[in-house]
Amino acid sequence: MTAAPVVPTGPSPDATGASGTAKTAGLAIASLVAGILGLCTAGLGGIAGLILGIIALKKIGRSGGALRGRGLAIAGLIVSVCTLLLWVLAAVVVGVLPMLILLGPSSKEVEKGRSPVKTAAAPAAEQLEPVVPTAAAPAELALDLGGGVTMKLVLIPAGKFLMGEGQGRHEVTLSKPFYMGVTDVTQAQYEAVIGANPSYFKGPTNPVEQVSWNDATEFCKKLSEKTRRAVRLPTEAEWEYACRAGAKTHFCFGDADEGLGDYAWYSANSEQKTYPVGQKKPNAWGLYDVHGNVWQWCADWYGDYPKGAMTDPQGAASGSQRVLRGGSWGSTPDSCRAAFRYRSIPGSRNLDYFGFRVVVSLAGVDLK
Repeated sequence: MTAAPVVPTGPSPDATGASGTAKTAGLAIASLVAGILGLCTAGLGGIAGLILGIIALKKIGRSGGALRGRGLAIAGLIVSVCTLLLWVLAAVVVGVLPMLILLGPSSKEVEKGRSPVKTAAAPAAEQLEPVVPTAAAPAELALDLGGGVTMKLVLIPAGKFLMGEGQGRHEVTLSKPFYMGVTDVTQAQYEAVIGANPSYFKGPTNPVEQVSWNDATEFCKKLSEKTRRAVRLPTEAEWEYACRAGAKTHFCFGDADEGLGDYAWYSANSEQKTYPVGQKKPNAWGLYDVHGNVWQWCADWYGDYPKGAMTDPQGAASGSQRVLRGGSWGSTPDSCRAAFRYRSIPGSRNLDYFGFRVVVSLAGVDLK
């Protein structure tokens, strides 16, 4: 059983939005007409004043009129020019300003953070760019692993989120969307690519376990060669961002431990074993088993979080242990939290609670 990812939708427009826009348009048009008429009146009056002033000056000059008369004519001419300029400015302001107001957002729309031209609700996580499925990047991706075995992935949008918790909490920006496996890699999928199944708890749809970080990266390498897609392990930041799916709580669904059993196989309900993937509820982006069942390897070396905001972090430059996330069938609720970090050496293999899920990059050989 699979679920389609949640697609963010825009908010419904206000009921009064259409009538308010119509009234504003009517006022703007009336003001524009008044401004044009004012401009014409001002222009005619100013031009007439200029002409009369010039004629008066010429007549005074020819008749040898008094200096006082000449001064009055010049003063009248200056007043006419100033009047013309002021009326032109007033006509432009009165006529054009309402049109600018009409084209700009209304006060209600500013308060709600939207405009009449482009209206969109904020997605679950703060997106940098809306992810619009296209022929090159559809909302879902299916990989053919051979032998009738497939793997389904969903498109995860680019965005920002607060990673970690406590003093280590910091803002992370993921600048590019990516695909992530809807479930952990299953035993059938692993065997189709590698040709062997190392798992202790056997079951074709159960998550593969007893795999090391080295085994997981080898799987990604071979699957990349088989499918001509850029398959890899997620970075720790990608994993937590996708797990949260916009949630700022301990789990993808909230803070309460009581709800964990609806989303995860963990110590309280697992009877100390794994289960077929996809039996519990998915998170908001359609990912199953982000909490519990098996720990999931990430690409990063384990190390302290950096100070301050980061963009597309890759983890520590070096180390002796790799990151695991999500908890397992034997974990307490605390270990299943979205921000909880676990670690082990890359060669750790004989543990029946280490598994992984993959991502596919939207770059390089992944686009056919």
